[in-house]
Amino acid sequence: KTTINSSTHPSAECLALNAYVGDQIKILVTIASREILIFSSRNLLKLVLSKMGKNRQRYSKSTVDNSRSGKSAKSKVEAAPASGGNNRSKIVWKWLYAERQGLLWVLSCAVLGSLLGFGIGTGHLTGSASRSVSAWRVALGSRIRATEAYKFVTMRLLPSSFSLGNNNPQAGQQQQKLLDNDLRRESYHTRVFAVLRESIVREHGGYVHPDLGFLVPAPCGAARGVGMVRSGYHECQTRCIPGISTEKLDHKTNPNPIHSHVTSDPIYRQEEVLIHLPLSYQMTRYVAIQTLSSIIPTEILQKTPLDDLDDAALLTLLLAHERGLTLASRWLPYISSLPKEPSCGYSVKLRSRYLDSIAAMSDELDLEVQGWPTELIKASRYADRIVQALTRDYGSYLTTPAGITVQGNLQWALCQVASRATAGSEKHGSLRLLPLLDQLNHDSTGGSLVELTGTERLEDGDFIDATEQESGAFVVRALRHGRRRALKVGQELVINYNVPQFTPLDWFISVGFVPPERWKPWVKIDPVLPRVRRDGPFDVEEEMKSKIWDNSLN
Repeated sequence: KTTINSSTHPSAECLALNAYVGDQIKILVTIASREILIFSSRNLLKLVLSKMGKNRQRYSKSTVDNSRSGKSAKSKVEAAPASGGNNRSKIVWKWLYAERQGLLWVLSCAVLGSLLGFGIGTGHLTGSASRSVSAWRVALGSRIRATEAYKFVTMRLLPSSFSLGNNNPQAGQQQQKLLDNDLRRESYHTRVFAVLRESIVREHGGYVHPDLGFLVPAPCGAARGVGMVRSGYHECQTRCIPGISTEKLDHKTNPNPIHSHVTSDPIYRQEEVLIHLPLSYQMTRYVAIQTLSSIIPTEILQKTPLDDLDDAALLTLLLAHERGLTLASRWLPYISSLPKEPSCGYSVKLRSRYLDSIAAMSDELDLEVQGWPTELIKASRYADRIVQALTRDYGSYLTTPAGITVQGNLQWALCQVASRATAGSEKHGSLRLLPLLDQLNHDSTGGSLVELTGTERLEDGDFIDATEQESGAFVVRALRHGRRRALKVGQELVINYNVPQFTPLDWFISVGFVPPERWKPWVKIDPVLPRVRRDGPFDVEEEMKSKIWDNSLN
């Protein structure tokens, strides 16, 4: 399924042209359908009337013959009940046989119309089946797939859901069985990515490039990653929609470009913003307090207020509770994408594997790992104390999955938060869980996550036009060494985790690995020359510094 987000991608001239063509096609189809309906109804009515006239003539003729033979019509009527339902079925079959020409004609028209519509829609009759699908066809197909009629015809929406709803226990058991099967499936399954992508796209301002998907294994060496798995949307977008900031600015200032028709050659660059995660689909401190306050009694909140907890503890409680809600959770697509065994370095279940990794780093990379096993044990004990405190204060009010203890569920959630939480502005939460974005692997040469402030404008040199409602959203671009990099099929989208203050031990405890740039001692050197580019990560640091300075003056 391909979705075009008009708020992220401004419509180009080819989309406007195709929309006009689509409107004209709708008018022609409406007129043709009306004429066909009038013509078929008129002919069918004539056929029925003629058949009725013939049957009336036959009936009058048979009545005259019966009167001549001395058999009255009354005796036939009185004898009819003796045969019961057989006579009624014979009458129906006789009517079907008598009207077979009209019924076959109507059925033939319906089949011919369906085949004609299918041929035009797929492009086989217009000769465009071998070419790439145009943007207006993609948008039209998305709207058709979103209708209830399409879901009903394709058996995606069962008839029982209309009448029975949640009152059918058998349907509920079947849904729970399907859910359990999905949860047992590997977290890098293609369906998991599709559902997670759909949940982001349905949010206001949410966008995920339609050609993205899971790469298993990842080119960087990890078990999985996110990258380009197809090129269908890319081929369409480069001929219709501006991709980079300069093209978007040109289209904004000049909405009528020189090229006035769609060509087969690329006109634009690949879309620059590959993922746009709105604030409404982020796990933040505000969401955690709002959710937990509705399930924890007031007297407990007065004794142990949620406001006294830091962001990491709140996110741990929220994630553990949402995991137990399963189908009722709004975050089920995100939770299904998380690994069953978190990758934090102090994981008890993975401790033997991590100890082997420490020994391998010492032997093969000559990394200084003295005292690391002891630090892992200390971190594990500290995490256990946090889990015990959360279990004692709030554990009895959290929903826990079947077969898992409250403490085990909180341990899982804490490890996920430690290895996946991302720093953000204090305005919307200094620590957050970002669905899909936390699936991106680390590369020191990649770009960083960019949090929008809502004041970005293309005219000011930014790479995106943002509104106040988009404040707090995170966007991702494909960058390499600070320069834009167009991804091809099979190439991975990577980011820089941007934690230069982390030591190799901090990396290993938090995320379970040490990146190659930290295998040897190094010192970060600040740039000496002035910044030339102001877009993307080149402007984030200076912008934050200026805002802090302005606030201090006020």
